[in-house]
Amino acid sequence: MDGVIGLSIGTRPDCVPDEVLDLLVAYQNQGYIIWLELGLQSAFDASLERVNRGHGWAEYEDACLRARQRNLKVCTHLIVGMPGEAVADSLISLSKVLALGTDGVKFHPLHIVKGTQLARDWKAGRYQSVGFDDYVEVVVQMLKRLPETVVVHRLTGTASAEMLLAPDWCAKKWAVLNAIHARLQLPLPA
Repeated sequence: MDGVIGLSIGTRPDCVPDEVLDLLVAYQNQGYIIWLELGLQSAFDASLERVNRGHGWAEYEDACLRARQRNLKVCTHLIVGMPGEAVADSLISLSKVLALGTDGVKFHPLHIVKGTQLARDWKAGRYQSVGFDDYVEVVVQMLKRLPETVVVHRLTGTASAEMLLAPDWCAKKWAVLNAIHARLQLPLPA
C-alpha cells in the first residue's frame, strides 16, 4: 500500500460487525490513520424509520461504542431537514452524538432525488425541503456547539444535477459554504 497513509470507511451503523472493527484496528496498529464513518443521519428513530434507513439510534450507539472501545476514530453523518423533523431537531441529534463521543462530523441537507418515495411526497406537497437560510443557520449553530477536538469533515453536500430535484440551492455548494463562513464572522449577540 505504497503512498497510502490512511483509510476512511463509510457505512451504516448496523453493518459493523466486530470482525470489521478488529480489521480496522489491525490497520491502525500498522500506523495507518483510520476513520470509521457512521451514517446515522438523525438520532430520532421515527425519522430513520420514515426514510427506511433500516437502523435506529440503538444500532448507532452500539457501533459507536464498540469502535470507541477499540480507540477507532468515529465520524458521524447528520442530515438537516429529515421528514417530520424541525430544523432544530438536528441540534438534538448533534448533542446526542457528542455525548456519545464522536470524533468527527459530516453535515448535509436532505436531498430529494428522482425516483424515490421522498420525491413523490415532495411532488405531492407532503414534504418541504429545508430552506437555504434555515440550513445555514442550523449548521452555524451546530458548529458553535462542537468541542475543539471534533473534526468537521463536511459542511454540505450535493447530488448530481441529473438526480437532484430539491433543494435547488444544493447545486451551489460554494454559495452554501460562503454563507456559512459569512454567518460565522458575525459578532455574537450580546
